Amino acid sequence: EDSGESWLVQFYHDWSEPCKDFAPRWEALAAKLPPMVRLGRVNVDQNFGLVQRYRSFVRCRQTVLSVECTVPALVLVTRGDGEELHAESYRGSLSAEAVYEWVKRSLPESRTRISKLKGPRAAEALASFLQPAWAKATAGRRRAAALERGRGTELPRAVIFSSRPIADSIFARHLATRLSPLLSLSSMHVDGGLSSSPEASPEARLAHSLGLRSLPVVALWTEPEEEGSPLDKGRSPPLLLEISERPDAAARE
Repeated sequence: EDSGESWLVQFYHDWSEPCKDFAPRWEALAAKLPPMVRLGRVNVDQNFGLVQRYRSFVRCRQTVLSVECTVPALVLVTRGDGEELHAESYRGSLSAEAVYEWVKRSLPESRTRISKLKGPRAAEALASFLQPAWAKATAGRRRAAALERGRGTELPRAVIFSSRPIADSIFARHLATRLSPLLSLSSMHVDGGLSSSPEASPEARLAHSLGLRSLPVVALWTEPEEEGSPLDKGRSPPLLLEISERPDAAARE
């Protein structure tokens, strides 16, 4: 509760057959959700105080010798805008896919919006995004004043290249939320993936030109580009952070 992170908590009984059946699906969630969501398990028989604290979300009945709960019970604990804790229980199917979609909808990050670079001129859209604000000012004194105000204040730029619409990715929204004070983030949907055919999309051709070999990838430019194309000769290539070769929690960390 003091970590400031989102947690998916499973309340369980050691002896419960439904909990044993759910174990492989819990492992699948453990591979997909961190670091966006941390996972924890609470043994009902050994943590009566914690069960009492979340009794509104875990259906239990007191017997003479113990507490028996309807398990596995899943509770998502997040932190709101005012830093207050918010808890929500899951009531749907216990398939890993259904739980994952519920978590994705329920996270505060689901409200985070990431700008999209799109259009028939993908390279131009990227070049415009990489330009610092002062470079877009008109020539003359106004440009010089904008340059002076903006000098040293520009954030690095990063673009998430993905074959899926970025709105479907809680990892992308997690990045945008956590890194917003540190960099400007945008996205590019490479529809159809990194196809090298003549009919490949403008986004795919741009990705190839930047040296991308797999998706999804985060391309990071540490220095603002005053003008021109990011593909111009002499420009420093972006730093590419590939996450597709090891699509597990350790790689996302």
